[in-house]
Amino acid sequence: MATLKPRAVRNTMRQERIAPRSLISVIICTYGRATALEQLLQCLERQTYQNFEVLLIDGNGESSPARGTADKFPNRPGSPMKLVLIDSERGLTRQRNVGLQAARGDLICFLDDDVTFEKDFLAGVASRFERFDFEDVGGITPYDVLHYPIPITQRWRLRSSLGVMPGLDPGRVDHLGRAVPLSFLKPLSEDKEVGWLPGFCMIYRRTAVAGLRFDELLPTYGGEDRDFSMRVGRNCRLMICGELHVKHNYTTEGRDDGLDRLRQSSFGVGRRFGKYAKGFRDYVTVAQTFLGDLAIDALAFVRQPGRANLSALFVRAQAFCAGLRSGREPERQTEAIQAKKSLGQPGPCRTQ
Repeated sequence: MATLKPRAVRNTMRQERIAPRSLISVIICTYGRATALEQLLQCLERQTYQNFEVLLIDGNGESSPARGTADKFPNRPGSPMKLVLIDSERGLTRQRNVGLQAARGDLICFLDDDVTFEKDFLAGVASRFERFDFEDVGGITPYDVLHYPIPITQRWRLRSSLGVMPGLDPGRVDHLGRAVPLSFLKPLSEDKEVGWLPGFCMIYRRTAVAGLRFDELLPTYGGEDRDFSMRVGRNCRLMICGELHVKHNYTTEGRDDGLDRLRQSSFGVGRRFGKYAKGFRDYVTVAQTFLGDLAIDALAFVRQPGRANLSALFVRAQAFCAGLRSGREPERQTEAIQAKKSLGQPGPCRTQ
């Protein structure tokens, strides 16, 4: 697996363990899903782990349903939950950067607003980072008991055989951002090293994300979680924890339709290629990936002719090319300026 690091390299990235009482910053970016958000906040209010803060990053604007939901959870005596509502421009990556800037914790926990879990979830998170064998782990994600595993369908196998994705090993990712879904994983009784983390729940050491920001040109379904976690994974191990469970409820409220999601995801693929492709071999891979997905779309149209399948061909091509152009634009200077404004300089997965 391309992202795994030799033991000799890992030993140079040792990290001080998180103290048992360390602060966890829970960052929730919300837009238009007040009911799901209330269920998540109820889960947080019941946590046995006491030392955490909740940063609710609200992209709804003035007429915000999230504000009414947050008002139901005042910081009353005896409640472990310290809730802070922060207004932000709409946009998942913008909201996540706002939360990252405001977070004070030693652990940074990003949650979608439609996730639920048991009362010992944060205790389980903290205990993972206290372990000696996690000293060089920079980020973790739990197992989604509602949606893992999904079947490896003929379409997934075709994408793998055409070189659109780097095999079928769950959680694998290459340097261009081509990834295999973690949702292929069968139930685990142990922890598994992976190459990227899914955005519905990803938890990082603060030191592992120092100096990093989410790419704000990536739209909601553009793979911002993969892009960010890949960069963390360059210096630290990333893990999925099989005994740490959540339920990702996939609330339909506030979600974009199928073609909009295809447009956003295709733009994200193109942008990652534009950012990370460096030589002739990489550009051959870019062409192979694009043409492979386009061929699969064409096959779907032949089997089921219709406006939606026809539109998918043009949407994918247009969005991919737009993303590729955006990724080739000189953005390194912009990222360097943003890094100075964030949490510090990027470095290895260790405390200084």
